[in-house]
Amino acid sequence: MPEPILIRHDKGLWLPEADLWLDPRESRERAFVSHAHSDHFAPHLWTLCSRVTRRLIGSRYGNQSQRKLHTPDWDEPYEERGHLFRLLPAGHIFGSAMLHVTRLRDGASLLYTGDFKLRQGLTSERTQLRPADTLVMETTFGLPKYRFPPSGQVIATILAFAQETLEGGGIPVLLGYSLGKAQEILAALGETELPVMLHPSVTRLARVYDELRGTPIRWKPFHAENAQGHVLIFPPSAGRSVALRKLKGVRTAMLSGWALDPGARFRYQVDKAFPLSDHADYGELLKCVEEVQPRWVYTVHGYASEFARDLRMRGWDAWSLVGENQLELTLSTEMPSVPPIESPENHFEPEDTSEAEPATDSFLLWARTCEEIAAHAPRLSKVEKLARYLRQLPESELPRATRWFTGNPGEPSLPPLQVGHAVIRQALLRLGGMNEREYRRLSQSQNDTGRTAYLVLRGYRSAEGGIRLSGTLAEIAVLFENLRQAKGISGKSGILQKALESLSPLEGSYVVRLLTGELRIGSKEGLVEEAIAGAFLQPAQEVREAVMLSGDPGQAALLARRGALAAATPTLFVPIKVMLASPEESAAAIWERLGPAAAPIWLESKYDGIRAQLHANKERIEIYSRDLKPMSTQFPEITGEAGFHHEAIFDGEIIAYDEAKRLTFHDLQRRLGRKEEADLFIRSDIAIQYVVFDLLWHNGRSLLKEPLEKRRQLLEELELPDAWQRITVHHAASLPEVESFYHAARRAGHEGLIAKDRTSFYSPGRRGKNWLKLKKTVSTLDVVVVRAELGHGKRSRVLSDYTFAVRDNAGALKVIGKAYSGLTDAEIEELTEYFETHTISQRGNVRTVSPDIVLEVAFDSIRPSQRHDSGLALRFPRIKAIRRDKTVSEIDTLEYARSLAHDGAP
Repeated sequence: MPEPILIRHDKGLWLPEADLWLDPRESRERAFVSHAHSDHFAPHLWTLCSRVTRRLIGSRYGNQSQRKLHTPDWDEPYEERGHLFRLLPAGHIFGSAMLHVTRLRDGASLLYTGDFKLRQGLTSERTQLRPADTLVMETTFGLPKYRFPPSGQVIATILAFAQETLEGGGIPVLLGYSLGKAQEILAALGETELPVMLHPSVTRLARVYDELRGTPIRWKPFHAENAQGHVLIFPPSAGRSVALRKLKGVRTAMLSGWALDPGARFRYQVDKAFPLSDHADYGELLKCVEEVQPRWVYTVHGYASEFARDLRMRGWDAWSLVGENQLELTLSTEMPSVPPIESPENHFEPEDTSEAEPATDSFLLWARTCEEIAAHAPRLSKVEKLARYLRQLPESELPRATRWFTGNPGEPSLPPLQVGHAVIRQALLRLGGMNEREYRRLSQSQNDTGRTAYLVLRGYRSAEGGIRLSGTLAEIAVLFENLRQAKGISGKSGILQKALESLSPLEGSYVVRLLTGELRIGSKEGLVEEAIAGAFLQPAQEVREAVMLSGDPGQAALLARRGALAAATPTLFVPIKVMLASPEESAAAIWERLGPAAAPIWLESKYDGIRAQLHANKERIEIYSRDLKPMSTQFPEITGEAGFHHEAIFDGEIIAYDEAKRLTFHDLQRRLGRKEEADLFIRSDIAIQYVVFDLLWHNGRSLLKEPLEKRRQLLEELELPDAWQRITVHHAASLPEVESFYHAARRAGHEGLIAKDRTSFYSPGRRGKNWLKLKKTVSTLDVVVVRAELGHGKRSRVLSDYTFAVRDNAGALKVIGKAYSGLTDAEIEELTEYFETHTISQRGNVRTVSPDIVLEVAFDSIRPSQRHDSGLALRFPRIKAIRRDKTVSEIDTLEYARSLAHDGAP
């Protein structure tokens, strides 16, 4: 059996033996171009493509874009460099081609589909498949839910929409891409008596289609004054153009395969959405594999991981190759006979299962369980697989294995490991025999340290040969402890390198994932809690309660196995979730809820600082953030205090303090995320205080079930260090007193007030009505996106992080912040498609984009900042909505943003 044709990746897909690139976006010496869409074409020195594609390229990009082209007829054999090439119709658009390659010396074959569909279109050639050893296929719609209705049925509904709109006196506007979709619907309209007008970007291509097909279709160029009574065909980018907005009675319809998604009509802001697509649906993808009968399948674009996983379950050797864009693959070595790493959900090739099944306490079994969890999208399937694994673990290993599923590699009561990316990079560099440039290139192509480690280790194993030893869970725990004890990057990286040498690529990749805290298998804490309940037949609510009380899912799992969840209690140096306050809109609402029953109301100022939980005994003081992350080294003034002679857990707020002036969260910002040792801080820069407002645990006794008044009484009895201050409590016996305290708190520079029920218990992680907060109303700004970059984890393939700007008095755009939360996955996918085609320049994963997309962004406050050229920065920005109704000329001004900052908004 011949070896497969080699595939390499370097900013595109490359066949090194034939020296031929496949649809590269950058100019190359030799390239195959499957069709004339812009994301598949660049001006190459020599191009292999179909004759129709050559003509369309010349029309779209000018003759200067064409240098030397070879355009054989369909299925005409073309021999060069020891390979035989054939172009086969792909059915995607007119002239789109698949490439079939045969290596002459041994007959090994490969079929690259490019974009394709098997349904017969009105303007594209009938698809022709050919058997091949290796199949590289696009999988845009690779989920079972994407099964398109018959094309004739879809077109009939589109024509009915157009006819009904015209009969009602309206103007139907059909939105489809200028090349392909527009011509397909134009051909359908050509079989009717409906008059058609085309957007200017469509007219040029329509003329080329008419010329090449020899069957002209009646249409007119778009003129707004004569648009009444015509069906308009526009590209989606012009769907909200000024020209259309000026017309009366316009009804728009999006033509896209994504119309099958629920809410597509609302996402695209159109009246109708029809599932007309020029890509293969799920059924056609399966049929393609069946007809080609490959030994290996590689999937690209869209739902590549999911479809490859489906194929593996059907018995095919299938793996996804997905990177930054459609054809930037994750394959870093010429090893097509070994399935490559999978993305975006980061699954790996199966380990050799010919040996005995690993022991229940082996790390390999833990890693394989992670893979199984990641491979199953339904939540119940994940829970069942995790529960089955937890149930079989020995009791001694249950706590640590459970914690690791939440991404925490260490004992929760111990200091963090302090193993950053520099340590991991140095270990992998030495292990892989790579230089910095090679490693950076590989790392950037993966956008995932775990995937990078997997590829380095796989190459190391191939080079060294032999079977590596698998560690037990206890041995991996010893590794983590050794890393904690080691000093410096060199010392830690040496320990890590030696450990990785003895582990399989799968195990090593998950060690790295635990060290970075980026497990990326979908095992959120809530899922782990459900699995614990299922594994040991305990009520899920009681498991959640135990996790909240103990702050440790591993301890909760152990208690669940023993049927002793009620024994859960806080543990010193294991942070628990903080109790949260519910927002109210007015002092009157607070008085109505708490006043009549609990007057006088317990009131505290809501500080503009950092929520922090403090754990202390005579030898050690640790601070944890509200998301349970350690941050002690950032505030040595607090942790370095001596003279505390108790064991206690406090809840409170870290504030910047100066009696002479108002200080806010902005004054603390530069301290966040700092990693330097305590002696590198300039203590005299800004004074820091820890304001204590609750006592949760004292000298071995939990106080969570004690009423607030009792907890405060015990707090008053403690002697606190100078840098710690008890919060001042006020009591309001009437609504006017509540309002008066709120305004006093605002004048003092605080965010507002907190009102509490004096009889309430402390409920970790809960946002009930026992604590209420009143703040100034959140403000928003309308901004425009100027840069977009790839996200992380499941969003590592989409542009989900947006840098945005306001405009100054001269109309120049000034950056004011960056946000990545608030939009749905569908909206992010839509914006990704838009930004990819509206990129001005690109550096790494960051694209400078056309300033067209307006967002409404909410924020907590605006502060002065040298980080952005606006001189301002938003605190906690989050996207509220895409303002499709606004243009860049309508965004907010820098002057207005400054006024909000001056006012302290919000």
